[in-house]
Amino acid sequence: MNYNDSSVETGRRHYYSSSQGPFHNANNIFMFYGGGDRGLIVESIIRSIRSDESLIHVHGEPGSGKTLLSLVISDRMKNRYNTIRYDVPDISESLLLRHLLIELCPQKADLISAEDAQAGASREAISAALIALINQLNDSNANRIRKPYVLLVDSHAQMDQQTLHIIEQLSAVKVSGRTIMHCVVFNREKQKSGISHLNPQDSLPPNHYHLRRLTLAEINEYLRHHMLLFDFNRRDLFTREMSYFIADRSEGVFRAINKLARNAFTIANLEAADKVSMSHLLMAGLPPRAEPSYESSFLARHRAGVIALMGSCVVASAAAAVFLMR
Repeated sequence: MNYNDSSVETGRRHYYSSSQGPFHNANNIFMFYGGGDRGLIVESIIRSIRSDESLIHVHGEPGSGKTLLSLVISDRMKNRYNTIRYDVPDISESLLLRHLLIELCPQKADLISAEDAQAGASREAISAALIALINQLNDSNANRIRKPYVLLVDSHAQMDQQTLHIIEQLSAVKVSGRTIMHCVVFNREKQKSGISHLNPQDSLPPNHYHLRRLTLAEINEYLRHHMLLFDFNRRDLFTREMSYFIADRSEGVFRAINKLARNAFTIANLEAADKVSMSHLLMAGLPPRAEPSYESSFLARHRAGVIALMGSCVVASAAAAVFLMR
């Protein structure tokens, strides 16, 4: 069998551009890429939790791989800890407390109703919910808590100080001298332009981690790593020139890399090509078509005046013709 054969039959060609094709499974933990310090960060976070560290922060811009990292940590910790993921788009102290009430003590979930969680619960309800959660975490005699918890907060919204204070209070609860709820908070940073050559990790306090962008060499390794796991026979599909182009257009952001590669596979399938080429990447990397301008033109804005003017011109021309014929 020839493992270097890059041709793909028709059925497989459609599969490459489908929703199950390469670079579509961005949150598949089995496709996790440990380069760009991602693997080291996962190991450091797990080591910190096992060393009884209560609160850990992970910083990253949109598309840097925070969600996949949280899924990998959850999978790695699930045997020794009860993992709770908060991956709701919006976050507030009311929403977080109701989420935890449902997870830890569902019989008291009515302390904050779904409507109050959306609108913002009162301070009395928030205090009552927090006390109920702390009591539940301290209640180790009822044999309900067999393993400590790991709370992974991964929301698209910006966390306010009140919500962070709730997390700090829960992570401070200890049972028999050990932390009962470890919290890993994923903080969303603003999108940056250009690839920074500085390491932001040096300026962060302890137990704060930063997900940086990939370098050119790491992008080339990521493309080969992904194709190797997806289809061993096509592990060398992306050439060095294609990697250069992807690195230039994506600026080292995971989401941009995946989107560019997916679009290239789709274009290759539309052209019935056996594999993705540089021309497909060039078409996939074209800037988006400019939105049509809906601002009305001069004629559209003054249509009535233009029609009246044209009508008067016609009348004047007819009158002049009649006058000259006399």
